[in-house]
Amino acid sequence: MIRYVLFNEKGSVRKGSRTDYPKPGKNDYLFIFLSTPTREEIEKASSDFKFDKKPLITFSKESHSRRYITTPFQFVMMSAYLENGKIATTNLLFVLTERCLVVASSKESGYYDELVNDLFEEFRKVKVRGVAHIFCNFLQEDVDENYEVLGRIEDQIKDVEFKAVVFEKESKVKVDDILYFKSQLYKLSRQFWATTRVISLIRMGVTQIRMDTESIRLLGDIHETFLHQIDVAAAQKEMLSDTLTVYSTGVNNRLAVTSNELNLIVKRLSGYALILLIPTLIASVYGMNFKYIPLSDFWWGFYAINGFMAAVIFVILIYAKKHNWL
Repeated sequence: MIRYVLFNEKGSVRKGSRTDYPKPGKNDYLFIFLSTPTREEIEKASSDFKFDKKPLITFSKESHSRRYITTPFQFVMMSAYLENGKIATTNLLFVLTERCLVVASSKESGYYDELVNDLFEEFRKVKVRGVAHIFCNFLQEDVDENYEVLGRIEDQIKDVEFKAVVFEKESKVKVDDILYFKSQLYKLSRQFWATTRVISLIRMGVTQIRMDTESIRLLGDIHETFLHQIDVAAAQKEMLSDTLTVYSTGVNNRLAVTSNELNLIVKRLSGYALILLIPTLIASVYGMNFKYIPLSDFWWGFYAINGFMAAVIFVILIYAKKHNWL
């Protein structure tokens, strides 16, 4: 799908969403946004603005931000954004020509539809000073979204951290969640760092497009924002490491409690076994099949033996209670 916004230096702005977009005149600048571009759209855009179409065909397969060509300047950037409360990612290809900025996304997204509309509304109030001006404003909107993504990750980390601290009998914390967030933050950090390198090249003037003073300043702010977001991601990785430590401590505490409870159970069983040991031994002796058994000829023999066993049980019970076996 294709969307375009035509800007005039005098301040007029108009937009549309068809393939037969107008070509920019002497005082015009064109912004084209392609979502999952078709072969026809790729052929038309590359032919109209005379740039290599190969990056536009392959950019969706890139795993990190990188520069392709300097004339005209083309680079791909990994971008993260929130959509329906969930984190989504896409590849963005930028082509900067003298009169046109082409941006292609590897995914259809309501977020970028809204971003294009916001850009249209913004430039209805401010006159466009060049392609660099459009590019910097688009990038500024996109980089600000990274804070929303990082904020969402931080909320999820805090939720996992709370569960790890509470750590009920059946913990809902999953180590896979912690490792997943950590890998996401590493991915974002690499993405931010790779993008700052590309931005540094643009600031050095390799794009061969006119950079006004305001655009240079804004590009510097974007560069600093990416560096700050790298620091934020690093701090969140520290939070995850702390959470993993808390989780490990909680697991060890649970194992210690379980081991202690098991020891108490074994002590009780040992106490009961000791109480029954002596009476069982005496009863088993008197249960043997011999002709002559001590006290078997006396009427009080049965009561004497049982009384002795009761006394032994009582003594052992007192001993076990005294030593906290029962």
